[in-house]
Amino acid sequence: MQFTLVSPIQEMEVWNASSDAASFVISHVRQNGSGFHGQAGYAVSWRPIGENRSAASVSGSPFETLGEAKEACNAIAAILTNAGPAGVWLDFDARAVLRKWPSLGNERRAVSTGPYLLIESTLDECLREFMAKPTSVRHLYEIHATPRPSLASATLPKEVILELARLRGIDG
Repeated sequence: MQFTLVSPIQEMEVWNASSDAASFVISHVRQNGSGFHGQAGYAVSWRPIGENRSAASVSGSPFETLGEAKEACNAIAAILTNAGPAGVWLDFDARAVLRKWPSLGNERRAVSTGPYLLIESTLDECLREFMAKPTSVRHLYEIHATPRPSLASATLPKEVILELARLRGIDG
């Protein structure tokens, strides 16, 4: 998705973008000074296009960087589907992969080539496998929703993975 800076006023930084199913907004939040106040970072929210509904905050928000916030939006866009009159749904049958970072001493290896593939299946199956891992090692795993052609990246942030698992009723 292509994000556009809506408010070029430095104190009120806001970006927006839309997928075929939802509209996304990223706001730069500060703890003090001018502009939006709250926990510092990049707050992300989304709402279905064509539905008169309030926005939902993305789990894990605010993010430390604008790049992380954009990636979270792309990940959510990759798993939403526009069901027409039925509305927008989270597509747990969307294609996804579960990857694991090489590790040493329960820490990601700095000299690795990146995470390696464990499972290529549905979002539902990847969530179940992720939640079956001990909490102490989950930071070594990532779920990548298979991006639609217009998305650059679709890595689900850990907080989004946990929220999706909760919504799906997957314990872990």
